[in-house]
Amino acid sequence: MLVPPSHVRQSSIMASAVMSTAELADKIWTIGDLQILHQLQTPVFVAAFGMYSVSHSADNLRPAARVLFQNAECFTRYGAPRSIASSAEIVDSQDEATHMLWRSWSLQTCKGEHVTQPSSDITPVLEPCFQGVQVNGPRFVGRLDSKHIRVWTGPETVESATLHIVELGANADDMRISAMHHQSPLHNFLFDCNGKLLHANRAAVQACRRDTAGSKLSPEEDMTLKSLFLMGSYPGGQEEAEEAYEEAVNAIFVLQVQCHRHNQPRSLKIGKVRWEMIEMWPMQDPVDGSPAVLVKRYNITQQKEIEMQLSAQQEALQRHNQALEQDSIDMQEERVRLEKETLTLTQRMEVLMHDKFEHTTSNFDAETPIEKVLNVLQAFITQATTPSVETVINLYHILSESGTHLRQPVALEEQLMKDKRMGSDVGKSMLQLLQGTSASAPATGETLLMKSTSFAGSGSGSASAFIPADITPAFERMLQDAETNWQFDIFAFAEATPGSTLSMLTFHLYKQAGLVREFKLDERKLCNFLQKVESGYSAENPYHNSIHAASVVQMTHMLLCHGGLIKSGLITKTQQLSSYWSAAVHDYEHGGLNNDFLIKTSHALAVRYNDQSPLENHHMSAAVQLLFQPDYSYIAFDMLRSETIAHVRSVCVNQVLGTDMKRHFDITSRFQSAFKQQPVGSGGTAAHVMPVWDNVKAEDKTLVYQMVLKCADIGHLAVDPKTHKRWAFQLEEEFFRQGDKEKEAGLAVSPLMDRSMQGGMTRSQLGFFNIVGIPLFKAIADLFEESQPMLDGVLANFRQWEEIASAQPDVPA
Repeated sequence: MLVPPSHVRQSSIMASAVMSTAELADKIWTIGDLQILHQLQTPVFVAAFGMYSVSHSADNLRPAARVLFQNAECFTRYGAPRSIASSAEIVDSQDEATHMLWRSWSLQTCKGEHVTQPSSDITPVLEPCFQGVQVNGPRFVGRLDSKHIRVWTGPETVESATLHIVELGANADDMRISAMHHQSPLHNFLFDCNGKLLHANRAAVQACRRDTAGSKLSPEEDMTLKSLFLMGSYPGGQEEAEEAYEEAVNAIFVLQVQCHRHNQPRSLKIGKVRWEMIEMWPMQDPVDGSPAVLVKRYNITQQKEIEMQLSAQQEALQRHNQALEQDSIDMQEERVRLEKETLTLTQRMEVLMHDKFEHTTSNFDAETPIEKVLNVLQAFITQATTPSVETVINLYHILSESGTHLRQPVALEEQLMKDKRMGSDVGKSMLQLLQGTSASAPATGETLLMKSTSFAGSGSGSASAFIPADITPAFERMLQDAETNWQFDIFAFAEATPGSTLSMLTFHLYKQAGLVREFKLDERKLCNFLQKVESGYSAENPYHNSIHAASVVQMTHMLLCHGGLIKSGLITKTQQLSSYWSAAVHDYEHGGLNNDFLIKTSHALAVRYNDQSPLENHHMSAAVQLLFQPDYSYIAFDMLRSETIAHVRSVCVNQVLGTDMKRHFDITSRFQSAFKQQPVGSGGTAAHVMPVWDNVKAEDKTLVYQMVLKCADIGHLAVDPKTHKRWAFQLEEEFFRQGDKEKEAGLAVSPLMDRSMQGGMTRSQLGFFNIVGIPLFKAIADLFEESQPMLDGVLANFRQWEEIASAQPDVPA
């Protein structure tokens, strides 16, 4: 057992500084023995350096210093000892070079070696030991004499430690030089917060002597931070120099920026200007810890000259850019001016077109009684406009007549029959199309009860299992074109897909839209169904054939995907599935004869459906019946009885039945009432506002679904003129064939269906565009602005028919 000595002579402790290393190592000191060191006026401390655990885990060993003793002078200068954890954090934070230096010095002392450090910056050694030594605080310069000793630290515990004697032999200049070089060896000056010079290196002193030669200023005694700025040759003289000085002082001592730079001009005797950079860094005076600033000056004349050249080039470039910007502004103003001129010309053209239209159609009034009332009420509510007595009386007479149809233009028959430009035949044709009546009774013969003539198409009969898969690149491009082109060439596509135009296109759109995956459709049975539907369209029909159905499917797709309906949030996958299906079957098993013919001849379909849209009812019913046949039931049985399919069927029924032109005014009038854009401002311009579809009634959404298929059904009005005219003449031929059958049955030939008369239904195109086509497409485009290309196509074809009509003489009534 080691036993500490009962006493140790004070003289031996005081003489420890001159004792040999071996003599110190032989002694075992107690903490009480070390108390006499308090009498020394130089800092002395005893510390043990090693690996210490800073947590409960034995594995967490980190290098640290543990101060066992410090005398009063050491406490005064460096503060209280750090804890082991704090010391370990300081050691960990030191840079690699400092850490290696500290570790080497620690290992030497721990081995019992006598280590004497030369006068230098001893801050890295003191910082892990004492709380008063901070990394950003004053630097400590001195000589450190370290000797190995052994100390009793507890019962039966002797530790190896190091006795450190700090000799403060360095003066204030040495400390400041060390501090300056700790930051950067390039700095020349050190000033206090009042601008007083604390230190300057030799190069700085010599430079100041050159700059102050011949003046009363002594650089060593009278040099200040302000005088450094006053040496500059500023264009604004002393006032500008003082402003630069105040800015620098504020930046360093108030804002405490990391570095402040200032470019200073200096006049040379040869008439040139030398530029100097003054760089300033904030720090603390290492002697007393007060705020100070490090300053360096260096020549940047060459750099400044380059900067001035670049600045001149930049100014020239800026002037050039400004000239270009002015040219751009001028061009923009010119573009705005031209746009205004174009708008003015367009408005004038519209006025001229309107005047011409008014003259051509004899001022046809397409407003329904409901719309007239709503317009009057809207004007009263939004503009506080009181209707005239004449307007009120007119509305009273219109609404009080027993034969008034609220959702049909007022006096439709009278307006059509008195239109001199259209002629009586055209008026009768339009009236029959929109009302299902004729202005004259059958010429001869009695109403016939015709036998139920099969309306099944003369297609291929049985459907093959799959649509052909040998798709060439050219054909694939046609399918891609069908997905994005408002004026898709359906006839070219039909030539590439003889007998499967409808099924190929519809199946492709089903797949592209993700409907097959979404509703888990059986692809084989879907193909069977589509080919069965295609076979139900008679290729003998010039117009109502599978190519027409495929065209309607494609136009439906364009409206949904590119006309803004899906984007608006109205059309979900369910409505998309419904709309594609409705478009594909909307004329299924059409016999090439219209509803009026079926009703006049008491056809079985007219009898079955009580003269109410017999064709449309049959198209829908016959197509739905296919779904219940095993070969064509591509929808899972459980889906057939789900609410989703019930909704799909409801949408399809409303869409297909809505294609009957007898319901045209009822649907369009209700649609315009439900979604009419409210006028704003004195100009009455309509503000386009998309409805919040979650707040729209289900019946109003149904009107949109119906309008989509109605537009697609006569979508050929919007395609390129060549394709549109081909459809028009094929429809005329189909009408002529019905006229032939009417003659055979002894019936009066329907207007414009007598091929022996000059001209057929193509004579009615202007009236059809004005009364049906343009208002229909415009109503959709007003609500869904992205469908404007479709309306543009309609107007282009309308202008072509106008040119044809203007070249022909007026048709006699």
